[in-house]
Amino acid sequence: MAKLNIAPTKSNLLQVKRDLALAAEGFGLLDQKREILVIELMRRMEEVRVAQARLRSSQATAYATLRRAIARTGAHRLASLAAGVRYPHSVKAGSRVTAGVRVPEVGAEAAKPSAKFGFAGSDALTDQVMREFLELLAAVSAMADLETSVWKLALELKKTQRRVNALEQLFIPSYRDTVKFIGETLEGKELDSFFVMKLVKKQLAEREDGTV
Repeated sequence: MAKLNIAPTKSNLLQVKRDLALAAEGFGLLDQKREILVIELMRRMEEVRVAQARLRSSQATAYATLRRAIARTGAHRLASLAAGVRYPHSVKAGSRVTAGVRVPEVGAEAAKPSAKFGFAGSDALTDQVMREFLELLAAVSAMADLETSVWKLALELKKTQRRVNALEQLFIPSYRDTVKFIGETLEGKELDSFFVMKLVKKQLAEREDGTV
């Protein structure tokens, strides 16, 4: 791993050591965050599996009932009845914090199912179609909310993984190599200075003794 291109001085050594300690602490925190995100994603994926099964079941049930209602009442008559029905509904959008990440929150709300038709020209099957499609709307809403949160968490996990990799594979090794290089360089300079001083002292002592 390439070391940093800085002068091998004591002040730089202290600064690099401080940066390395900070990077190691950051790596630990990011690694914890990564683990939390993985656990949360796995939990959400299980919820998605359940929601998908509910959605498929609601969809199959609602459309099967619709086909039966069309066969009994007729498509034009059923469409005419549906045109006169208005169910108040709204789509809410917000956000919540999950695993330290703010994720979008979406949902659809509709009025509770109630009888909308008279006895003439319709039957219980028509009301059943309405109830089951309102249930399908709730299933679609739940699925959309889960998919949105999973998408956001997956993006955050990918971003966190990139940061962890950068610290683990590039930043920390580079700073460790730099600390080692500066330490060895300073140690070599100290040894050189020690031998030079020792040689100078020896020469001075020899001159004082008149041997030189």
